[in-house]
Amino acid sequence: MSIQTVDHFFNPSSKEFIHDPVPTLEKLCAEYPVSRFDAWQAWLITGHANIIKCLLDTRLSTDFNLWEYAPPKKPLEEMDAFEKLMNNNLFFLDRKNHLRLRKLALPAFSPRIMEQMKERFSVLVKERFDEIGSPNSFNFAAEIAEIVPTQAIASLVGIPRDKFPIFDSLAYGVVRGINPMLTPEERKEAIKGVPEGLALLNELIDERRANPGDDFLSTLILAEDQGSKLSNLEMCALVGAVLGAGSDTAVDLHSYLIKNLLQHPDQFELLKADPGLVQGAISETLRYESSGKTGLARYASEDLEINGNHVKKGQMVQLITSTAGMDSSIYNDPRKFDIQRDHDKSISFGQGPHYCIGVTLVRSQTEVMLKELFKRFPDLTLGSEIVYDYNHHNARRMDVMTVNTNLD
Repeated sequence: MSIQTVDHFFNPSSKEFIHDPVPTLEKLCAEYPVSRFDAWQAWLITGHANIIKCLLDTRLSTDFNLWEYAPPKKPLEEMDAFEKLMNNNLFFLDRKNHLRLRKLALPAFSPRIMEQMKERFSVLVKERFDEIGSPNSFNFAAEIAEIVPTQAIASLVGIPRDKFPIFDSLAYGVVRGINPMLTPEERKEAIKGVPEGLALLNELIDERRANPGDDFLSTLILAEDQGSKLSNLEMCALVGAVLGAGSDTAVDLHSYLIKNLLQHPDQFELLKADPGLVQGAISETLRYESSGKTGLARYASEDLEINGNHVKKGQMVQLITSTAGMDSSIYNDPRKFDIQRDHDKSISFGQGPHYCIGVTLVRSQTEVMLKELFKRFPDLTLGSEIVYDYNHHNARRMDVMTVNTNLD
């Protein structure tokens, strides 16, 4: 069969796509279930059913080292702090080690620990809004979305308030340094805060080892499976993975959630009338306006076929999960923003063994932020300015999204 390519119309870095990706995603979903995107040297998989099939296919691995273009893996003694961190990252491990780490980490994401986090985070969110005060308008993207998700994870890990800037630098390094498109100089600049952040984490882990309590890090330390326990580096890598998945994506979720609620006043009124719809609003935002430019990367561990297309061992497969939200075979009227929609078939947080371990963390921090925002500013409206970061490596990131408080 002839291989379909999409380079003639698919350009997720274009301003057109960043402003409105829906027409492109609909075209991909309807006409290109499996295609080649030469710009990424990758296969693209679209549509709900195809993506689920690939998520559950054990021959498609998250192990970056399997990629045909992966740089040669350095010996451990030659790795810098960032490379050692990535070497233990959940996203890059082979299947066996991924399952081991995930199993050991699971108790730290229990409802009890997440409830503790929610209480601590409520305090931080109130403080952040106190700092903002009562202006006529403010930049929600920079003053809330950019700040609170990392603070949520810092509070989860137990970082003292005065050390948040160090943790911010670690988060920045993990999220930016992972980008394969950076030049060596750009990467060096992006990850310069990683060693200090890791030293801070190791210090905290050692303190908890000496005096374990009833918290996230202590639960990780005490977790054991058939005699296996997590090392300090594995715990640091896990925090790094949570930062990568839980803070960076949450930045966009916060912004797009507010943007869409304010652009759809009928849905905003529904939510105000029934705060129990908050999780539905989060799910609908993730479906309706995916913030990603890329998909979920997988690497073929052996030769295989996807819908009759021959995928060679070592090739990259990008699962364009945002197309699943536009799939009319799953969602009725997908272009409608509806916070009461049924999300039983959602794959926004993955599927199978790679289902997002921190889903409760992302959902509860967003809920805390949303409730405080609308308590303070019940008549909030969208301002006139939205500015996108066209150079962001993997997200349709908004640097500026003004909101009007309408307090007078």
